[in-house]
Amino acid sequence: MCLSVFIFLVFYNAFFTALWHLDKQTLHNQQLSQQQRKTMWLNRQIGQSLREEYAIKDKILDVRSEHILELFRTEELGQIALFDECEVMVEKHIHIESEIVAHIGACVLQDRLEIEPNPLPQNPQDSHNLQTPQTTQNLNEQNTQQTPAIIPHNALILGGFNLEIPYQLFKHNMPTCFVQSDSKVLDSLISFLPHFSEVRKNPLFSHYQKAIDLPLQKYSLIIHARTPNSHEIDGLARLMKKEGVFIASLPHPLFEEREFEIALREFGGFFSIVMPFFVPIFSHKAFVFASKGIHPLADFWLQKCDMLENLTYYNSSIHEAAFALSADMERKYATLIKS
Repeated sequence: MCLSVFIFLVFYNAFFTALWHLDKQTLHNQQLSQQQRKTMWLNRQIGQSLREEYAIKDKILDVRSEHILELFRTEELGQIALFDECEVMVEKHIHIESEIVAHIGACVLQDRLEIEPNPLPQNPQDSHNLQTPQTTQNLNEQNTQQTPAIIPHNALILGGFNLEIPYQLFKHNMPTCFVQSDSKVLDSLISFLPHFSEVRKNPLFSHYQKAIDLPLQKYSLIIHARTPNSHEIDGLARLMKKEGVFIASLPHPLFEEREFEIALREFGGFFSIVMPFFVPIFSHKAFVFASKGIHPLADFWLQKCDMLENLTYYNSSIHEAAFALSADMERKYATLIKS
């Protein structure tokens, strides 16, 4: 009798212990399911074979103008900016692309001793006087007497909203012209871009609505946030100095192979050096380095790179690694890559 009661109590205890664990697991699954239902996802298509997803908490801003800007809040990545439902900037990682694009271009530009040109006349009377032989002779004498000096390189950025790229170029003391016609969307990024106000107030920064408004000058570095077509490449190449650099976004060869080849071929029609590069240890983004003589590795200025301060991603190792290609890519694109 005692044995039967003991066996009954053992099975009774085991049954209710199992039942308690089952209820606990069911409650946990219900809580997890509710949490998953509360999580929203931001999807972005990359080519035809890849989709990128971000877990978001909520949408905090929606701006409709020439472009569409949507700002989302996340738990781990800070804010996420979605432009035109296709391009993404992540607050936590925005410094990575900004540093590598700005400094890969700036750290290959060599300082040159030049005589700064005389300024153009500011009023009609000066313009009339400039045409006289005496004035022309005086200007020639002034140019002869002037001492050559290092004239700072300048930059032109267009096609995007990332003001962190000018912020990085200011570390090279580089005057920067920024072309963006959608001021409404640009100004809406004041809480998203870490150095928005600092860049806008910097005397090295100039904002232009359209490229036609730019001053008549040539640029040492041109950065295009998107992939320009052949007509745009042709026009921008004419704005480059002889020893200038053109950097632009490219479709990624692993996900948009045909578009990648087309873009490289179009750049090859205007430049003698065309080399794709990527962001090491991060993302799927690709870019092109194009020039008429400057090489991104042979002309890399290590001393200039080492003197840069307050960087979190870019360094000399990242610079060299960015241009590394797999053996398959070297063979496949050997006729399109010009190095």
